[in-house]
Amino acid sequence: MMPTALAETEKIYTVEEYFEFEKNSEIRHEYYYGKLILMPGESKLANLIASNCNFHLRIALKGKGYQIFQSDVKTIVKDNKIYRYPDIVVAPKLDNSDDYLIKEPILLIEVFSEGSSKTDHEAKLKEYAEMATVQYYLIISQYELSVKIYTRQEKGWYYEHLTNENDTIDFPKLGCHLILKDIYEDVKLAENKSDL
Repeated sequence: MMPTALAETEKIYTVEEYFEFEKNSEIRHEYYYGKLILMPGESKLANLIASNCNFHLRIALKGKGYQIFQSDVKTIVKDNKIYRYPDIVVAPKLDNSDDYLIKEPILLIEVFSEGSSKTDHEAKLKEYAEMATVQYYLIISQYELSVKIYTRQEKGWYYEHLTNENDTIDFPKLGCHLILKDIYEDVKLAENKSDL
């Protein structure tokens, strides 16, 4: 029997059961070692920030052999063990062997909420850093002007925290960049959440 879409489920599911359930579910679930984790609806602010990233990346990467996906496409984090729905994924167009899965992400972006902050800053950071194809991971706040950037270097990961609207995030391996003021275009930031 498949779970309801009301909460994180306790039963352990096979990957095949998960894929079948997601095809018919109106609410998304991530898969973590057999457990289905409910993905709640996001705020308008988070959606707008992700849409801004999508829009500006799409322009910057046009004709360069990449595709950008937003929210509703699963990414294989660890085959048969972890499947996530990042807010934004950039992958090469050659990553097309499955219509429902991204296998070779290069850039991953999460816009965190109160509920997802710990997961985005800890669990997903560790998981994404272990993926061989991932070169960049961005964690973006919807509460203040704040973007944390993790960039793969030859001997590890380089961390940068940008907080000025004129700051630029460079993606040399993609041949493009993002400016914070473009990420936060038309976004009215919430108050009293800066401690997240």
